[in-house]
Amino acid sequence: MDSTPHIDELVSDREHFSALVYTPLDEALEELKRRRAESGLEKYVDSHLPVGLPDSLKEKPRAVTFRQVVTPNYEVMRFLNIVDMVGGLDPLFFEYREDKFTDNNLWKYSLGNLGFYSGRSKEGNEKIKKIKVIDFNTYRGKKISEVQTLWGQGLIEFHHELFVRTYSKRIGRNSLFDASEWFSQSGGKAIDYYRHFLTLFLRNGILFENFLLDTKEGEFTKNIFLPAFLEVMSGSGHKPLIVALEPTEIESEEFWLCHPTDSISFVNKKLGL
Repeated sequence: MDSTPHIDELVSDREHFSALVYTPLDEALEELKRRRAESGLEKYVDSHLPVGLPDSLKEKPRAVTFRQVVTPNYEVMRFLNIVDMVGGLDPLFFEYREDKFTDNNLWKYSLGNLGFYSGRSKEGNEKIKKIKVIDFNTYRGKKISEVQTLWGQGLIEFHHELFVRTYSKRIGRNSLFDASEWFSQSGGKAIDYYRHFLTLFLRNGILFENFLLDTKEGEFTKNIFLPAFLEVMSGSGHKPLIVALEPTEIESEEFWLCHPTDSISFVNKKLGL
């Protein structure tokens, strides 16, 4: 059966989309326990991963979120707060450090032009201060691993320093996983590797993520995420375990990509201000 009409239906009906894609947290935790005992599902996962499980998921299931580079913004704060509240699942940040840098992607853009949220105005607008830390013209189209800050530090190293400075007491040594090689060996392009990525969340972890419909990211959701999701669900008989990281009614707000204002002095010091 052609899945395209089904995908069109999903992206045009947010309620239907959310009900299919997301699993409530409590239910996801119970379902993960049940699936860990299914030998047939374990065999399915093993046979559908071209390069096997990443080492970080072999020992035990993890709570996972995927960002090109981890940085201590509000969505990461929310992720860690949820994991702390639940207990029993260690956090794991998938990174894609060899991905290309572009300012057309809101997440990647926010890595180079940091936003700092300080509340809302009387009119209800978000109050966000921006600080640019890279030369966009120099690094547009380069690998993220090649991007340097305005003061000569690697962009990845800077965000990791900021992350560890903020959360050193809440993360372990194995909390960051550079999945660049795993993605490369699993197809190289998102349209190829994403079904393998989602297969990881059949029984080896829970993905905390929001797949947007009403922004530029909607094309990714429609053309890459949903076909991969439906393929994995059809082939395995189970949907990948995905919990909405942010409340879906406010998932597209810029607030989530911003940092707390107490990090401004740290960044200004880097800039020599």
